[in-house]
Amino acid sequence: MNATGFDRIAPGLYRRGGLIYARVRDKGKRTWRGTGTNDLTTARKLLKKWREEQVLQAHGIETAEAALNRNRLTVGKVLDAYIAAGCPTKKMRPKAAITVQNELKALHPVRRYFGERAAVTLKLSDCDKYRDWRGGGGYVVTLTRKGGEQVKRHTRGGDRGVDLELTYLSNAFNLAVRRSELKANPLTGRTDYTVAEDVRHCREVAPTPEGLAKITGWLRDRRETAVADLVAFLAYSGLRIGEALPLTWATVNLGEGLVNVKREKRGVNPWVAITPELETLLRQMETRATSELLFPSPFDPSKPRDVSAVRHRLAAVCRELKLPHVTPHGLRSYFVTQARQSGLTDAEIAMLIGDKTGPAIIATTYGDLRDDHLLAQARRVRHTFAPSGEAISGIPENIPACPQDSPRTHTSPMVSKAA
Repeated sequence: MNATGFDRIAPGLYRRGGLIYARVRDKGKRTWRGTGTNDLTTARKLLKKWREEQVLQAHGIETAEAALNRNRLTVGKVLDAYIAAGCPTKKMRPKAAITVQNELKALHPVRRYFGERAAVTLKLSDCDKYRDWRGGGGYVVTLTRKGGEQVKRHTRGGDRGVDLELTYLSNAFNLAVRRSELKANPLTGRTDYTVAEDVRHCREVAPTPEGLAKITGWLRDRRETAVADLVAFLAYSGLRIGEALPLTWATVNLGEGLVNVKREKRGVNPWVAITPELETLLRQMETRATSELLFPSPFDPSKPRDVSAVRHRLAAVCRELKLPHVTPHGLRSYFVTQARQSGLTDAEIAMLIGDKTGPAIIATTYGDLRDDHLLAQARRVRHTFAPSGEAISGIPENIPACPQDSPRTHTSPMVSKAA
Protein backbone atom coordinates (compact mmCIF):
# COMPACT_ATOMS: atom_id res chain seq x y z
CA MET A 1 0.00 0.00 0.00
CA ASN A 2 1.39 3.43 -0.98
CA ALA A 3 1.23 6.69 0.93
CA THR A 4 -2.15 7.62 -0.60
CA GLY A 5 -3.80 4.51 0.83
CA PHE A 6 -4.27 2.74 -2.52
CA ASP A 7 -3.27 -0.93 -2.71
CA ARG A 8 -2.25 -2.05 -6.22
CA ILE A 9 -4.11 -5.23 -7.23
CA ALA A 10 -3.62 -5.29 -11.03
CA PRO A 11 -2.12 -3.10 -13.79
CA GLY A 12 -3.91 0.26 -13.54
CA LEU A 13 -6.23 -0.91 -10.73
CA TYR A 14 -6.01 -0.15 -7.01
CA ARG A 15 -8.18 -0.95 -4.00
CA ARG A 16 -8.99 1.39 -1.15
CA GLY A 17 -11.78 1.22 1.42
CA GLY A 18 -13.46 -1.78 -0.16
CA LEU A 19 -13.66 -0.23 -3.66
CA ILE A 20 -11.47 -0.51 -6.75
CA TYR A 21 -10.10 2.60 -8.43
CA ALA A 22 -8.47 2.98 -11.85
CA ARG A 23 -5.30 4.98 -12.38
CA VAL A 24 -5.83 6.73 -15.72
CA ARG A 25 -4.70 9.72 -17.75
CA ASP A 26 -7.41 12.28 -18.51
CA LYS A 27 -6.63 15.32 -20.65
CA GLY A 28 -2.91 14.72 -20.22
CA LYS A 29 -3.02 14.44 -16.41
CA ARG A 30 -2.87 11.29 -14.31
CA THR A 31 -5.86 10.93 -12.00
CA TRP A 32 -8.04 8.42 -10.18
CA ARG A 33 -11.41 7.15 -11.41
CA GLY A 34 -13.72 5.10 -9.18
CA THR A 35 -15.19 1.92 -10.67
CA GLY A 36 -17.99 1.66 -8.11
CA THR A 37 -17.28 -2.01 -7.51
CA ASN A 38 -14.96 -4.27 -5.51
CA ASP A 39 -15.02 -7.07 -8.12
CA LEU A 40 -11.72 -7.26 -10.01
CA THR A 41 -13.25 -8.74 -13.18
CA THR A 42 -15.87 -6.02 -13.39
CA ALA A 43 -13.28 -3.34 -12.70
CA ARG A 44 -11.08 -4.62 -15.55
CA LYS A 45 -14.01 -4.45 -17.99
CA LEU A 46 -14.82 -0.89 -16.93
CA LEU A 47 -11.18 0.18 -17.32
CA LYS A 48 -11.01 -1.38 -20.79
CA LYS A 49 -14.24 0.35 -21.84
CA TRP A 50 -13.06 3.70 -20.50
CA ARG A 51 -9.79 3.45 -22.47
CA GLU A 52 -11.63 2.52 -25.65
CA GLU A 53 -13.89 5.56 -25.29
CA GLN A 54 -10.84 7.79 -24.79
CA VAL A 55 -9.39 6.52 -28.06
CA LEU A 56 -12.66 7.12 -29.91
CA GLN A 57 -12.96 10.65 -28.54
CA ALA A 58 -9.36 11.40 -29.49
CA HIS A 59 -10.24 10.55 -33.10
CA GLY A 60 -13.55 12.45 -33.07
CA ILE A 61 -15.72 9.32 -33.03
CA GLU A 62 -18.91 9.41 -30.97
CA THR A 63 -19.15 6.79 -28.28
CA ALA A 64 -22.19 4.59 -27.80
CA GLU A 65 -22.86 6.20 -24.44
CA ALA A 66 -22.78 9.69 -25.92
CA ALA A 67 -25.22 8.63 -28.64
CA LEU A 68 -27.50 7.10 -26.02
CA ASN A 69 -27.41 10.27 -23.94
CA ARG A 70 -28.25 12.33 -27.00
CA ASN A 71 -31.23 10.13 -27.83
CA ARG A 72 -32.45 10.48 -24.25
CA LEU A 73 -32.17 14.29 -24.27
CA THR A 74 -35.69 15.70 -23.96
CA VAL A 75 -36.90 19.06 -25.17
CA GLY A 76 -37.52 20.03 -21.55
CA LYS A 77 -33.85 19.49 -20.69
CA VAL A 78 -32.79 21.49 -23.75
CA LEU A 79 -34.98 24.37 -22.59
CA ASP A 80 -33.62 24.12 -19.05
CA ALA A 81 -30.04 24.43 -20.33
CA TYR A 82 -31.00 27.33 -22.60
CA ILE A 83 -32.69 29.22 -19.77
CA ALA A 84 -29.82 28.51 -17.37
CA ALA A 85 -27.44 30.03 -19.93
CA GLY A 86 -29.52 33.24 -19.98
CA CYS A 87 -31.15 32.71 -23.41
CA PRO A 88 -28.05 33.88 -25.33
CA THR A 89 -27.88 34.86 -28.99
CA LYS A 90 -26.28 32.63 -31.65
CA LYS A 91 -23.02 34.46 -30.96
CA MET A 92 -23.38 33.79 -27.23
CA ARG A 93 -24.11 37.41 -26.43
CA PRO A 94 -26.63 38.41 -23.74
CA LYS A 95 -30.03 39.72 -24.76
CA ALA A 96 -31.94 42.64 -23.28
CA ALA A 97 -33.80 41.84 -20.07
CA ILE A 98 -37.20 42.50 -21.67
CA THR A 99 -36.33 40.15 -24.54
CA VAL A 100 -35.39 37.36 -22.14
CA GLN A 101 -38.59 37.95 -20.19
CA ASN A 102 -40.69 37.64 -23.36
CA GLU A 103 -38.87 34.44 -24.37
CA LEU A 104 -39.46 32.83 -20.99
CA LYS A 105 -43.20 33.52 -21.26
CA ALA A 106 -43.38 32.20 -24.82
CA LEU A 107 -41.60 28.95 -23.87
CA HIS A 108 -44.38 27.91 -21.45
CA PRO A 109 -46.70 26.44 -24.12
CA VAL A 110 -43.67 24.98 -25.95
CA ARG A 111 -42.65 23.10 -22.82
CA ARG A 112 -46.23 21.96 -22.23
CA TYR A 113 -46.45 20.43 -25.73
CA PHE A 114 -42.89 19.21 -26.45
CA GLY A 115 -41.36 18.91 -22.96
CA GLU A 116 -41.26 15.10 -22.65
CA ARG A 117 -40.36 14.46 -26.28
CA ALA A 118 -36.83 13.36 -27.19
CA ALA A 119 -35.28 16.30 -29.04
CA VAL A 120 -33.85 14.11 -31.84
CA THR A 121 -37.32 12.79 -32.72
CA LEU A 122 -38.79 16.19 -33.64
CA LYS A 123 -39.68 16.76 -37.30
CA LEU A 124 -40.92 19.77 -39.21
CA SER A 125 -44.38 18.18 -39.36
CA ASP A 126 -44.50 18.49 -35.56
CA CYS A 127 -44.53 22.27 -36.03
CA ASP A 128 -47.78 21.98 -38.00
CA LYS A 129 -49.28 19.83 -35.23
CA TYR A 130 -48.16 22.36 -32.63
CA ARG A 131 -49.77 25.17 -34.63
CA ASP A 132 -53.07 23.25 -34.75
CA TRP A 133 -52.84 22.56 -31.01
CA ARG A 134 -52.29 26.23 -30.20
CA GLY A 135 -54.95 27.42 -32.63
CA GLY A 136 -57.43 24.98 -31.13
CA GLY A 137 -56.92 26.34 -27.62
CA GLY A 138 -54.89 23.37 -26.43
CA TYR A 139 -52.80 25.49 -24.06
CA VAL A 140 -54.67 26.25 -20.83
CA VAL A 141 -53.51 28.83 -18.29
CA THR A 142 -54.87 29.29 -14.78
CA LEU A 143 -55.63 32.88 -13.74
CA THR A 144 -56.22 34.01 -10.16
CA ARG A 145 -58.75 36.78 -9.80
CA LYS A 146 -59.26 39.10 -6.88
CA GLY A 147 -60.54 37.12 -3.95
CA GLY A 148 -58.48 34.05 -4.83
CA GLU A 149 -60.84 32.66 -7.46
CA GLN A 150 -58.96 30.56 -10.03
CA VAL A 151 -60.14 30.56 -13.64
CA LYS A 152 -58.83 28.38 -16.46
CA ARG A 153 -58.55 29.93 -19.90
CA HIS A 154 -57.78 28.37 -23.26
CA THR A 155 -55.36 30.57 -25.22
CA ARG A 156 -54.79 30.78 -28.95
CA GLY A 157 -51.35 31.82 -30.09
CA GLY A 158 -52.14 32.93 -33.64
CA ASP A 159 -49.63 32.47 -36.46
CA ARG A 160 -47.44 35.32 -35.27
CA GLY A 161 -47.29 33.96 -31.73
CA VAL A 162 -46.63 30.39 -32.93
CA ASP A 163 -43.76 31.60 -35.12
CA LEU A 164 -42.17 33.38 -32.16
CA GLU A 165 -42.57 30.37 -29.87
CA LEU A 166 -41.01 27.99 -32.41
CA THR A 167 -38.21 30.49 -33.07
CA TYR A 168 -37.32 30.52 -29.38
CA LEU A 169 -37.37 26.70 -29.36
CA SER A 170 -35.03 26.73 -32.35
CA ASN A 171 -32.70 29.07 -30.43
CA ALA A 172 -32.53 26.52 -27.62
CA PHE A 173 -31.71 23.76 -30.11
CA ASN A 174 -28.93 25.89 -31.60
CA LEU A 175 -27.32 26.17 -28.19
CA ALA A 176 -27.56 22.38 -27.72
CA VAL A 177 -25.85 21.89 -31.09
CA ARG A 178 -23.12 24.34 -30.11
CA ARG A 179 -22.52 22.31 -26.94
CA SER A 180 -22.43 19.03 -28.92
CA GLU A 181 -25.53 17.74 -27.15
CA LEU A 182 -27.32 17.49 -30.51
CA LYS A 183 -25.88 16.82 -33.94
CA ALA A 184 -28.30 19.14 -35.73
CA ASN A 185 -31.20 21.48 -35.07
CA PRO A 186 -34.36 19.50 -35.91
CA LEU A 187 -36.22 22.73 -36.79
CA THR A 188 -33.73 23.87 -39.43
CA GLY A 189 -35.56 24.81 -42.61
CA ARG A 190 -38.85 25.68 -40.94
CA THR A 191 -40.78 28.39 -42.79
CA ASP A 192 -42.88 31.00 -41.01
CA TYR A 193 -46.65 30.72 -40.89
CA THR A 194 -47.02 34.49 -40.79
CA VAL A 195 -47.60 36.27 -44.09
CA ALA A 196 -45.91 39.66 -44.31
CA GLU A 197 -48.98 41.47 -45.63
CA ASP A 198 -51.06 40.17 -42.73
CA VAL A 199 -48.76 41.71 -40.10
CA ARG A 200 -50.18 44.90 -38.64
CA HIS A 201 -47.44 47.51 -38.38
CA CYS A 202 -47.34 50.25 -35.79
CA ARG A 203 -48.28 52.85 -38.41
CA GLU A 204 -51.64 51.08 -38.73
CA VAL A 205 -52.36 51.65 -35.02
CA ALA A 206 -51.33 55.29 -34.90
CA PRO A 207 -53.93 58.02 -34.31
CA THR A 208 -54.48 61.12 -36.41
CA PRO A 209 -53.93 64.53 -34.77
CA GLU A 210 -57.70 64.80 -34.37
CA GLY A 211 -57.87 61.32 -32.88
CA LEU A 212 -55.06 62.07 -30.44
CA ALA A 213 -56.86 65.20 -29.27
CA LYS A 214 -60.07 63.22 -28.74
CA ILE A 215 -58.26 60.51 -26.76
CA THR A 216 -56.44 62.88 -24.43
CA GLY A 217 -59.51 65.10 -24.08
CA TRP A 218 -61.74 62.15 -23.16
CA LEU A 219 -59.25 60.99 -20.53
CA ARG A 220 -58.89 64.45 -18.99
CA ASP A 221 -62.65 64.94 -18.87
CA ARG A 222 -62.83 61.80 -16.75
CA ARG A 223 -59.95 62.92 -14.54
CA GLU A 224 -57.58 60.29 -15.89
CA THR A 225 -54.98 63.02 -16.26
CA ALA A 226 -51.94 60.80 -15.68
CA VAL A 227 -52.87 58.45 -18.53
CA ALA A 228 -53.63 61.40 -20.80
CA ASP A 229 -50.21 62.89 -19.97
CA LEU A 230 -48.48 59.62 -20.85
CA VAL A 231 -50.34 59.29 -24.17
CA ALA A 232 -49.41 62.84 -25.16
CA PHE A 233 -45.82 62.40 -23.99
CA LEU A 234 -45.34 59.28 -26.14
CA ALA A 235 -46.82 61.05 -29.17
CA TYR A 236 -44.67 64.18 -28.72
CA SER A 237 -41.40 62.38 -27.91
CA GLY A 238 -41.47 59.28 -30.12
CA LEU A 239 -40.24 57.12 -27.21
CA ARG A 240 -41.15 53.50 -26.68
CA ILE A 241 -43.36 53.04 -23.65
CA GLY A 242 -40.60 51.01 -21.98
CA GLU A 243 -38.24 53.98 -22.41
CA ALA A 244 -40.74 56.55 -21.11
CA LEU A 245 -42.12 54.88 -17.97
CA PRO A 246 -38.81 54.76 -16.00
CA LEU A 247 -38.07 58.47 -16.59
CA THR A 248 -37.64 60.72 -13.56
CA TRP A 249 -37.82 64.49 -13.27
CA ALA A 250 -34.04 64.54 -12.86
CA THR A 251 -33.75 63.52 -16.53
CA VAL A 252 -35.78 66.52 -17.72
CA ASN A 253 -33.67 69.57 -18.60
CA LEU A 254 -36.07 72.31 -19.64
CA GLY A 255 -33.23 74.83 -19.76
CA GLU A 256 -31.38 72.99 -22.52
CA GLY A 257 -34.55 71.61 -24.05
CA LEU A 258 -33.62 67.94 -23.62
CA VAL A 259 -34.86 64.82 -21.85
CA ASN A 260 -32.14 62.26 -21.13
CA VAL A 261 -33.33 58.72 -21.88
CA LYS A 262 -31.98 55.19 -21.82
CA ARG A 263 -32.77 53.58 -25.16
CA GLU A 264 -33.98 50.01 -25.54
CA LYS A 265 -32.75 47.57 -28.20
CA ARG A 266 -29.27 49.10 -28.07
CA GLY A 267 -30.67 52.32 -29.48
CA VAL A 268 -28.67 55.46 -30.25
CA ASN A 269 -29.00 59.14 -29.32
CA PRO A 270 -29.67 59.14 -25.54
CA TRP A 271 -31.85 62.25 -25.50
CA VAL A 272 -35.16 63.60 -26.73
CA ALA A 273 -35.54 67.16 -27.99
CA ILE A 274 -38.25 69.11 -26.15
CA THR A 275 -40.58 70.63 -28.75
CA PRO A 276 -42.93 73.51 -27.85
CA GLU A 277 -45.88 71.13 -27.38
CA LEU A 278 -43.78 68.79 -25.24
CA GLU A 279 -42.49 71.70 -23.14
CA THR A 280 -46.04 72.87 -22.44
CA LEU A 281 -47.01 69.35 -21.43
CA LEU A 282 -44.00 68.91 -19.13
CA ARG A 283 -44.58 72.22 -17.36
CA GLN A 284 -48.20 71.25 -16.72
CA MET A 285 -47.14 67.83 -15.45
CA GLU A 286 -44.55 69.44 -13.19
CA THR A 287 -47.26 71.37 -11.34
CA ARG A 288 -49.07 68.10 -10.61
CA ALA A 289 -46.01 65.96 -9.80
CA THR A 290 -46.23 63.86 -6.63
CA SER A 291 -43.23 61.59 -7.24
CA GLU A 292 -39.73 61.68 -8.67
CA LEU A 293 -41.11 59.59 -11.55
CA LEU A 294 -42.86 61.25 -14.47
CA PHE A 295 -45.45 58.48 -14.61
CA PRO A 296 -45.72 56.83 -11.18
CA SER A 297 -48.04 53.94 -10.39
CA PRO A 298 -51.31 55.01 -8.72
CA PHE A 299 -50.76 52.24 -6.16
CA ASP A 300 -47.06 52.79 -5.39
CA PRO A 301 -45.54 56.20 -6.32
CA SER A 302 -42.04 54.72 -6.13
CA LYS A 303 -42.75 52.43 -9.09
CA PRO A 304 -43.67 53.32 -12.69
CA ARG A 305 -47.08 52.58 -14.18
CA ASP A 306 -47.85 49.10 -15.44
CA VAL A 307 -47.42 48.74 -19.20
CA SER A 308 -50.33 46.38 -19.74
CA ALA A 309 -52.69 48.64 -17.78
CA VAL A 310 -51.85 51.55 -20.08
CA ARG A 311 -52.41 49.40 -23.19
CA HIS A 312 -55.80 48.20 -21.96
CA ARG A 313 -56.90 51.71 -21.03
CA LEU A 314 -55.89 53.11 -24.42
CA ALA A 315 -57.77 50.32 -26.21
CA ALA A 316 -60.86 50.95 -24.08
CA VAL A 317 -60.83 54.67 -24.90
CA CYS A 318 -60.66 53.95 -28.62
CA ARG A 319 -63.63 51.58 -28.36
CA GLU A 320 -65.61 54.16 -26.41
CA LEU A 321 -64.87 56.91 -28.93
CA LYS A 322 -65.34 54.53 -31.90
CA LEU A 323 -61.82 55.32 -33.14
CA PRO A 324 -59.49 52.89 -34.91
CA HIS A 325 -57.38 50.81 -32.52
CA VAL A 326 -54.36 52.70 -31.13
CA THR A 327 -51.37 51.23 -29.29
CA PRO A 328 -48.52 52.86 -27.33
CA HIS A 329 -46.12 51.94 -30.15
CA GLY A 330 -48.55 53.52 -32.57
CA LEU A 331 -47.89 56.81 -30.76
CA ARG A 332 -44.22 56.39 -31.72
CA SER A 333 -45.37 56.05 -35.33
CA TYR A 334 -47.48 59.19 -34.84
CA PHE A 335 -44.32 61.10 -33.98
CA VAL A 336 -42.58 59.74 -37.10
CA THR A 337 -45.49 60.70 -39.36
CA GLN A 338 -45.62 64.24 -37.95
CA ALA A 339 -41.86 64.57 -38.42
CA ARG A 340 -42.02 63.38 -42.04
CA GLN A 341 -44.85 65.74 -42.86
CA SER A 342 -42.87 68.55 -41.22
CA GLY A 343 -40.07 68.06 -43.74
CA LEU A 344 -37.48 66.00 -41.79
CA THR A 345 -35.58 63.32 -43.68
CA ASP A 346 -35.87 59.66 -42.76
CA ALA A 347 -32.25 59.65 -41.57
CA GLU A 348 -32.92 62.56 -39.23
CA ILE A 349 -36.08 60.94 -37.88
CA ALA A 350 -34.27 57.64 -37.26
CA MET A 351 -31.72 59.47 -35.13
CA LEU A 352 -34.41 61.36 -33.22
CA ILE A 353 -36.24 58.17 -32.24
CA GLY A 354 -32.92 56.46 -31.44
CA ASP A 355 -33.23 53.63 -33.97
CA LYS A 356 -29.81 52.38 -35.06
CA THR A 357 -31.29 50.65 -38.13
CA GLY A 358 -31.36 54.02 -39.86
CA PRO A 359 -33.70 55.52 -42.48
CA ALA A 360 -34.72 52.13 -43.94
CA ILE A 361 -36.95 51.25 -40.99
CA ILE A 362 -38.68 54.63 -41.19
CA ALA A 363 -39.84 53.89 -44.72
CA THR A 364 -40.72 50.21 -44.20
CA THR A 365 -42.16 50.14 -40.69
CA TYR A 366 -42.95 53.55 -39.24
CA GLY A 367 -43.31 55.56 -42.41
CA ASP A 368 -46.70 56.97 -43.33
CA LEU A 369 -48.16 60.07 -44.98
CA ARG A 370 -51.77 60.99 -44.39
CA ASP A 371 -54.26 61.55 -47.20
CA ASP A 372 -54.69 65.27 -46.55
CA HIS A 373 -50.93 65.81 -46.74
CA LEU A 374 -50.61 63.73 -49.92
CA LEU A 375 -53.48 65.65 -51.53
CA ALA A 376 -51.84 68.97 -50.72
CA GLN A 377 -48.54 67.74 -52.16
CA ALA A 378 -50.24 66.39 -55.28
CA ARG A 379 -51.71 69.82 -55.96
CA ARG A 380 -48.18 71.16 -56.26
CA VAL A 381 -47.43 68.93 -59.26
CA ARG A 382 -47.33 70.67 -62.65
CA HIS A 383 -47.91 68.99 -65.96
CA THR A 384 -47.48 71.95 -68.35
CA PHE A 385 -44.89 74.64 -68.83
CA ALA A 386 -45.72 78.33 -68.40
CA PRO A 387 -43.52 81.25 -69.38
CA SER A 388 -41.83 83.03 -66.51
CA GLY A 389 -44.18 85.25 -64.56
CA GLU A 390 -47.40 83.63 -65.83
CA ALA A 391 -49.68 81.48 -63.71
CA ILE A 392 -50.88 78.07 -64.88
CA SER A 393 -54.61 77.49 -64.90
CA GLY A 394 -55.70 75.77 -61.72
CA ILE A 395 -52.39 76.37 -59.90
CA PRO A 396 -52.10 79.11 -57.25
CA GLU A 397 -49.88 82.00 -58.33
CA ASN A 398 -47.81 81.93 -55.15
CA ILE A 399 -46.26 78.55 -56.12
CA PRO A 400 -43.09 79.14 -58.16
CA ALA A 401 -43.02 77.95 -61.78
CA CYS A 402 -41.00 74.86 -62.65
CA PRO A 403 -37.56 75.54 -64.09
CA GLN A 404 -37.05 74.82 -67.80
CA ASP A 405 -34.38 72.19 -68.43
CA SER A 406 -34.55 72.18 -72.25
CA PRO A 407 -36.87 73.41 -75.00
CA ARG A 408 -38.69 70.04 -75.01
CA THR A 409 -38.42 68.78 -71.42
CA HIS A 410 -38.94 70.11 -67.93
CA THR A 411 -38.89 68.81 -64.38
CA SER A 412 -41.50 69.10 -61.63
CA PRO A 413 -40.05 69.86 -58.20
CA MET A 414 -42.22 67.47 -56.16
CA VAL A 415 -41.65 67.56 -52.51
CA SER A 416 -39.84 64.41 -51.44
CA LYS A 417 -41.72 61.64 -49.64
CA ALA A 418 -39.81 62.49 -46.48
CA ALA A 419 -41.43 65.93 -46.52
